[in-house]
Amino acid sequence: MPRYFLNIRDGSEFIQDHEGSVLPDIEAACREAIAAARDILAAKLRAGEVVNGQIFEITDETGLVRVRLPMRDAIRTT
Repeated sequence: MPRYFLNIRDGSEFIQDHEGSVLPDIEAACREAIAAARDILAAKLRAGEVVNGQIFEITDETGLVRVRLPMRDAIRTT
């Protein structure tokens, strides 16, 4: 199975996922990112921090960005 890295871009800050996760496909990586985004956003909301603009950049083992997933997409509004 491939390894995907769930890196976070928050404005000019870049937080690299050095370990990655072995997952069956890119869809599973997106599900992992959405679950992580919900946790991160909930913590930021509780702390009164800004929750707009953070993005997961999901890369494969070669470093290719496969998906850019805005964290705000993890919030259900309807």
